[in-house]
Order: sequence, then structure tokens, then C-alpha cells
Amino acid sequence: MSGLLHCPGDLIIQGGAPTCSVEWVSVPYIAPFDPSQLDPSVLAQAFGAGFTLVASFLVMSLGIRAFLNFIKQS
Repeated sequence: MSGLLHCPGDLIIQGGAPTCSVEWVSVPYIAPFDPSQLDPSVLAQAFGAGFTLVASFLVMSLGIRAFLNFIKQS
């Protein structure tokens, strides 16, 4: 796992090289999110599942609305 060096004390630059008044500490570093790491097939499945979920509730609500309008006009 990669990490970054951190100086918890005073940072002093001597001769162009940074020195720390105390020991350097290695801090864990997590790489930022990169969209190119996403798998296109998994991404398509996620979008498809979301679309199916929304579309099914939309179709059901339109059917219920039509049925209620039919009862109301009868």
C-alpha cells in the first residue's frame, strides 16, 4: 500500500532539502476515484437495474391512475 510522508513537527528546508524536527511519519494514501477503472458490463447492469426499478413503478402508477380515472368517470 502506498503512503505519503508527513512531518508532524516543524518543517525546515536546509540546502534545498526538507528536514523535519521530529521523525517523518508515513500516512496511508488512497488513490482518488478514477472512472476508467469501472467495468463497462457491471456499469451497464447497474444502470439497467435502476432503469427497470423506476420504470416498473412508473408503469404500475400509470395503470393505477388509469383504473382510478375509469372508476371516477363511471
